[in-house]
Amino acid sequence: MKLYYSKTSPYARKVLLLGKSLGMDIEVVLANPLDNGEALIAANPLNKVPALVLDDGRCLIDSPIICEFLLDMAGRPRSGDDYFDNLQIQAITDGILDAALALVMEGRRDDSEKSAYWQDRWRLAIKRALAHLEQRWLDKLHSWNSATIATACTLDYLLFRLPDVTWQDDHPALARWFGEVSGNADFLSTNPRDA
Repeated sequence: MKLYYSKTSPYARKVLLLGKSLGMDIEVVLANPLDNGEALIAANPLNKVPALVLDDGRCLIDSPIICEFLLDMAGRPRSGDDYFDNLQIQAITDGILDAALALVMEGRRDDSEKSAYWQDRWRLAIKRALAHLEQRWLDKLHSWNSATIATACTLDYLLFRLPDVTWQDDHPALARWFGEVSGNADFLSTNPRDA
């Protein structure tokens, strides 16, 4: 399998980390979607990472689908409360990432083009989702799995791209949890700051 990957994409990072944790043999191909590279576009016409090209030539796009595929390949259970709890946690973290990425992109626009309305909405969505994550789901994040990986990648992305979102002060239990899991060797080896 071949994974089109950007070192700064939290979506691609969680796919790579899940693949590593499952012992998958995945070839990593660095790709910057902003370069409009032909290989990435051939794999994913949306020109987005992650994109996982399978050995038979098919390509899977979108991190939730790719993660589900990897879990299926590894023979992991795909039913029961834990499975659906993990999916719910991943949906929440993806929502946080979507809002964070929108804020990052909005921040790159000229001041005259920025929308305070949308920036406020995205920040509020992040704030509410982090509170929900800490209050409702933190006790489910006890082993290195798809939900834990997604949560760690999300929190690290906020630290990396939106340091003014001081989630650690508002969510000390989540901050303690992140401090414990962020020392994982694979997690450290995919640090976006090394890009």
